[in-house]
Amino acid sequence: MDEPHPHREASIYNWLGEHVRGFVRLWRTFDAWLNQPLPKGRRLAWRWLAPDGYAWFVPLLAGILTLAMALGPTVEMRWGNLGLFAIGFALLFLLHAAAGRQAIFNQYLLAGQLVILAVLAALLIINSRPETYGMMTARPRLHIGAVIVCALVLALPAAWLLSRCLFRSNAGGGLADSLPKVELFLPKNRYDFMGRGPIAALVSALVIAPIRYPVELLLPGSLLTLFVPDHYLWYAFVVTGIAAWIALFLGILFDRLMEILQTIGRLFFIGPQRVISVLVIVVAVLRLADVHYITYLFNAGSEGYGNTTLMRYIAFAYAVAWYYAFWCDHFVARRLMRLMDRERQTITPVEIAYDYEGSETLSTVRNQGRTIALHGAGRLKIEGRYEDQYQQRTKAASDRAIQFMTPAEVLAQFRAQLERLPAEEVPAGDLLASLRNFQRSTLVYPALVGALAYGLIGGPAVFSFLRAIQPPELAIRSERHVGKPPASFLFESGQPNGGCGPLQPTTPRIAVVASGGGTRAAIYTASLLRGLAERDQICNVVLVSGVSGGSAALGYFALHEQELRRPRDSMDVKAWDDFSQAMALPFIEQVIDGASDMRFAFGRWHWAPSACREAQRPDEDVTGWIPARSRLGAILAESFVCHMGAGTMEAPSFGLMLNTAIVGSFSDDSPSCQADRSLSLPERATRCRQFLDAAQAGGRLVLTNLAAPASPPDDGSLHMQLVTLDNADMSIARAAALSANFPPVFPDAAIDIEASGEARTRYWVTDGGAVENRGAMTLYYAIRDAFRSAPQPPQALPPLHVVIADVSAPAGRYSESFGFGSVLGAGGQLGLGLETELRSAIEKLYCDHNSGVSIHEITMPRVFRDGGIGTHWLLPNSLSFTNPKSLSETEILSARDVETLVLALHSDVAETYQDEAAAKKVELWAQQDDVAKHDERWRDLLAGLAGAGGKHGCLDIQAGMTGQ
Repeated sequence: MDEPHPHREASIYNWLGEHVRGFVRLWRTFDAWLNQPLPKGRRLAWRWLAPDGYAWFVPLLAGILTLAMALGPTVEMRWGNLGLFAIGFALLFLLHAAAGRQAIFNQYLLAGQLVILAVLAALLIINSRPETYGMMTARPRLHIGAVIVCALVLALPAAWLLSRCLFRSNAGGGLADSLPKVELFLPKNRYDFMGRGPIAALVSALVIAPIRYPVELLLPGSLLTLFVPDHYLWYAFVVTGIAAWIALFLGILFDRLMEILQTIGRLFFIGPQRVISVLVIVVAVLRLADVHYITYLFNAGSEGYGNTTLMRYIAFAYAVAWYYAFWCDHFVARRLMRLMDRERQTITPVEIAYDYEGSETLSTVRNQGRTIALHGAGRLKIEGRYEDQYQQRTKAASDRAIQFMTPAEVLAQFRAQLERLPAEEVPAGDLLASLRNFQRSTLVYPALVGALAYGLIGGPAVFSFLRAIQPPELAIRSERHVGKPPASFLFESGQPNGGCGPLQPTTPRIAVVASGGGTRAAIYTASLLRGLAERDQICNVVLVSGVSGGSAALGYFALHEQELRRPRDSMDVKAWDDFSQAMALPFIEQVIDGASDMRFAFGRWHWAPSACREAQRPDEDVTGWIPARSRLGAILAESFVCHMGAGTMEAPSFGLMLNTAIVGSFSDDSPSCQADRSLSLPERATRCRQFLDAAQAGGRLVLTNLAAPASPPDDGSLHMQLVTLDNADMSIARAAALSANFPPVFPDAAIDIEASGEARTRYWVTDGGAVENRGAMTLYYAIRDAFRSAPQPPQALPPLHVVIADVSAPAGRYSESFGFGSVLGAGGQLGLGLETELRSAIEKLYCDHNSGVSIHEITMPRVFRDGGIGTHWLLPNSLSFTNPKSLSETEILSARDVETLVLALHSDVAETYQDEAAAKKVELWAQQDDVAKHDERWRDLLAGLAGAGGKHGCLDIQAGMTGQ
């Protein structure tokens, strides 16, 4: 038949249509093979792995959930977990064997799977004990899988009941009787362009794609973005995004291609999966925006690229969502198959015959020999044979015609075609009314089952977040105080000095201030202390004050004083190496690994108050039914105890101050709270939440072994809140973790004080850097307070050198912040102002005693602080460094080389690098930093300690201050 030559623009469209037609046919054939229900007659071993009548992924998803339930989301290989694994899979194989022998087990396969998961959850709950980080036991940890199983056990039977109620016909067998009158093979040719203006259609489709399908467009690139290295980040996102855009563009042009995309999209864009996908996109966008809290978690693992724990969490979340969504969709598909079955079989059939009795001109598929079968995740497969003429005209390789439809699409075709029938052919009864109800149900049902899932998971989570009891991260129950006077360290001679000899009257005293900065601050402080040890000055360190990462390093130094604080001739090099390695441990990975424990996600009714080598105390529990939910900072505290030690504030022979920031408080003697006074302090604080006090927020809480400074006069005047806790039995490691409890990753941490004879008090604290990030202020307070018991002038005092190891990030460039820049920077500026006032007062006091105080700002070179080493308790396997003077110059170093470089800033260790050229270049950038002037100030400090700077007098104190 002669046809006019198509318009050139239309030929483009039709050329695309021809290729889309071929791809769609291949895909449908592949889909029909991949997602078909497994046939009968397979070998016994295969039937034990996967039962008949279900797609292959049904037992796979059940196996993944069984694996996650037994081993946990983080795949724990304890003996208890392995035992659960063996029990779970043995029961799963027995269920499949029973399904192969008895139709009833096959029909209710889901019920068997839920029973197995419930048994595993029950065994897990029975065998688990209150857990802590580093718990050395074969018992499994109680993880969030137990709650998820409980939600599935409740939600899926409810979804089954909903499907039976919503898809119940009032027309008897009307749907089955009307099936032969409905053409389910759609007659439209959706490959050839049939109108004018194809270029306009192409352009409009290209523009519409991102507007109509934003989540679908962003998700592929977002999934990839989470786990690719930094230097491929934007490339991977853009390339994947363009590919997704092209696919959506073609899908908008050709409906049948969009059907394929929607089939794949069912994995990610409907039901609970869509919520997970949106969260993935949000996290990916934050990583693309270089938000460090996100970038550092995903950027790299400590033992290679990628945080595998986060990958497992995402995979586990999708697996649970897929399992739930499959069965919810499957219930509706089975109900529809049952309603269309003309034979009214007792067991819902997997496949039914569908011979069409209407006009043969409506489609290109033969009327006879058609079938409808359950397929994949809640879809129906309509299969038949093409007419010979159509097969020849389209040059199809096979006459097999395949159409996939959801129950909603099948019902829409039923209604549309039955409503167009002549009056005499319209089915009797209420069939059309039932069809309209069914169509409404296809809209209501997904919303109901989705709300059910969100409610069963989100409801308990929100309740525990708002109402659960908070166990303390540090509990002080004894009345023993250390109360060491600062004056004894600064002014007295001949006193015991740990493993060092007594200090002489003229020996300079050293006070070390370690700023906040997570891993960066910890490894830098360890390097500086080692540098002092190699110059035989470590025994002269008498006072230390730290914040956050600096507190971690000072806490480790205090816990290992016997090995680290020695004269140079007995220096333990291995102990110092262990110190540096401990500071580089991936503490945030340990936190992420433990975040799936039940005690953090939803709470438990029991908790363990001690970890690793701490003195064992009985487990604590709640009185009522409200659970206790630990905060993530508890993992950091427990890991500090396990990796650093379980020593207490009584042990150090020098003054130790670990600074936190107060957020709120609660005093148990408040007459306003009417809760039962026999309850524990955590429960009282929870029940009296309306009486919690935030008046001290922004103040300092110092965990120390020094005597508390003199209290300000109680005359009603306003003054800075400074709380000092100097209990002898206080864990140094836990105190350091409280100082490093950085927000917003770690919620506010609780400190309980329950000494007999005093009112029980709870403080909530956060990272000490929330007030000011240097830690010098409290040190100056202690020094000033020491002069209350200092010798009277003009008796000379030993000179003092204050060494400030500052790793704070550079201020950076100004950009519009809507005032937040000033809000976030105000604490630091006010802290510096107060430091200056206190320092001036201390200088005058030393001057009055014919001595001097020198302040040494040993600031970390900018190349390490400005986007180099992060602050989030993880030293990745590789890090990128940029020359501060030439931002186009970058080098990538391994974690080992970074540790060596930081150590070499103050130490004489032999420098061996994996990448010698790159490391030397970064070292040169550090040496050329004329802002930090690190090397110059370090040399000035060593000269001052050696006495090369001469004696300080009242007139030359300012000249003796380096770094100003």
